[in-house]
Amino acid sequence: MSELLQNGRLLDMMQSKAGVRSARSSSLMTGGRVPSMGKKARRQFTAASSSRLWSDWPSVNLSHDEVIGRDLRALRGRSRWLASNNGYYIRYLLINVQNIVGPRGVKLDAKVKFGGGQFDKASNAAIENSWKRWGKKGIPMRRSGWTRQDMERAIIFNVVRDGEVFIRKWFGKGEFGFQLELIDPMRVSTDLNKPLSRGSEIINGIEYRDGEVQAYWINKQGMRSDYEGREAVRVPAKYIEHLYFPLEAEQKRGVPWMASGMQRVHMLDKYEHAEVTQARIAAEKGGFFTKTGAEAEGFDGEPGAEDDEIEYLDSDAGSFATLPEGYDFKQFDPTHPTTAFDPFSTKLLRGIASAGNINYNSLANDLSDVNYSSARIGLLEVRDNWQEKQQWLIGWFHEPIFPDWLRMAMTTGRLNLSFARYDEYVQAVTWVPRSWAWVDPQKEAIGNRETVGLRAKSLSEVAAERGVEFEEVIDSLAKEREYAEKAGIDMSAIFSKKTGESSGDDALRSLLLRIEALESALDERMMVTPGVNGHKYAEYGN
Repeated sequence: MSELLQNGRLLDMMQSKAGVRSARSSSLMTGGRVPSMGKKARRQFTAASSSRLWSDWPSVNLSHDEVIGRDLRALRGRSRWLASNNGYYIRYLLINVQNIVGPRGVKLDAKVKFGGGQFDKASNAAIENSWKRWGKKGIPMRRSGWTRQDMERAIIFNVVRDGEVFIRKWFGKGEFGFQLELIDPMRVSTDLNKPLSRGSEIINGIEYRDGEVQAYWINKQGMRSDYEGREAVRVPAKYIEHLYFPLEAEQKRGVPWMASGMQRVHMLDKYEHAEVTQARIAAEKGGFFTKTGAEAEGFDGEPGAEDDEIEYLDSDAGSFATLPEGYDFKQFDPTHPTTAFDPFSTKLLRGIASAGNINYNSLANDLSDVNYSSARIGLLEVRDNWQEKQQWLIGWFHEPIFPDWLRMAMTTGRLNLSFARYDEYVQAVTWVPRSWAWVDPQKEAIGNRETVGLRAKSLSEVAAERGVEFEEVIDSLAKEREYAEKAGIDMSAIFSKKTGESSGDDALRSLLLRIEALESALDERMMVTPGVNGHKYAEYGN
C-alpha cells in the first residue's frame, strides 16, 4: 500500500514539473513571462468594475417579486401624490387616456359571415347594437353609474398611475347578466406573502400553484375604502382580470409607467416652488431695518427679551412709512427667476418626457420650436407608442371579457343568436381603437391617394387609420347619394372634375343653401315652452 502511495506522489510531482516546464517553454516562445496566478483578473466590462468612481452606483440583484414587495407601496403612493399636486404629471396621465382611449373609446366591429363568404348582416348588427346598449350609463359597471367608455378611461388612468388595475367579473348581474367592477390595486396587498397547503403559495397578494394564478386575495371594504384592512377575501382567478403592462421576466405585478421619471418630476416641482417663492419675495420688495451708529450685538438664533424682539413694519402698495430715528432701511432684492430657469426646466422636462415615452412638446405644452417636418417625425414615433398601448388594452381587456359578455347576453335572451355558432361569433369580432388627424391632412390625403393608386395600400387600411370601417364609409356615401338624389341634388357635380370648377362650386353652394333653408324651417317649427323647475325645453310643433 505504501509503495502505491509513493508511486502516486512521484507521478503527481512529474506532472506538476512537466506543466511548469510547458508553461515556461510557451512563455519563452512568446517572449513573455509566466503569468502570476495570484494576480486579480481585470473585469471585461467597465460598468461592472468597483472603483471609487463607481462606489455610489447602486445595483439591484433582487427578483421582481422582492422589489415589488419592498418598493411598490411607496412608489404607488408617491405617484398618486404627484397626480394630485403636479400639473405636468396629471397631464402625462391624461395624455395617455386621450390617446389610448380617445373621445369615443374602442369600437367593436362584427364581421360574421355565412358559409358562402357573404356577411351575415343580421348577426353583425345584433352583436354591435347589443354591445352599444351594454355600454350605456349604469349598465356595464357593478355598483356604479359609469358608461363603458368611462370604464376604459379609468382603466388606463389607473394602470398608468398605479401600474395595474384589477377587474372583477360578475355573472348574472345587470341587464345583460354580466357586469364589471374595478378594484383598487391597493386592496391586493403586497404585504400578504405566505405558503399554503397543497403546494400553493401567496406572493404579493396573489395565490399561485405551480406558477399558475389560482386566486386573488382582496381586502374587504365597506362603503368606505380601507387599505389597512387585515381581512382579505379569496376570489378565484376566473372572476378576475389583472391588467398591467409586462416588461420583465417573471413579472407578476405592475409598476407606475413613470417610475423612472417620478424623482425628476418631484425635483422640478420643488425647484419651481423655490423659484416662484423667490420671485414673489422679489416682487414684494422686502428689506431690513438697521440701526445707524450702533454696535453689533451677538445673535445666537434664539429670541431675547421682549424689548429686544425683532420689529416688523407692514407696508401697503403706493404708501411709504416714516422710519424711526436712528434706523436705516436695507432693501432685499433677489433676482428671481434667473435666466437659467427656462432652459433648466426644459432640460428636466425633456428627461421626464423620455421616461414617459412621449413628446416633450406634448408634455410641456411647448410648440415654440416646432415646424411641420419635426412635428410629423415626432408624431410618427409617439403614435407607435400609442398604437402599442391600444393593442395592449384590446388584448388584455376587450378580448378577454367579450366571450363572457357574449355568452351571458345570449343566455339571458338579450342577444337572440344561435349557440351553435358561438365560437364563430367570438372569432369574427375585431376592435377598432381611436385614430388621429395628421399635421397637414391635405398632404396625407394626396399621399394616400398615390399609395392606393400604386396598390401599396388598400382603401380598408386608409379607413382603419382614421378609426372607421371601410364598409361604414361605403354605406354612408351610398346613403348620402340616395338622399341627395331624392332631393334633386346632383352629388356627382360636386365631386367630379369633368364638370369644371364653376359647376362644382355652384352645386355645392346650392346644397349649402338648401341645408340652411331646412335649418330655418326647423327653427320655425320649434316652440320654447316652460319645463320643470323653471327650465325651458325645445319641442317640435305639430
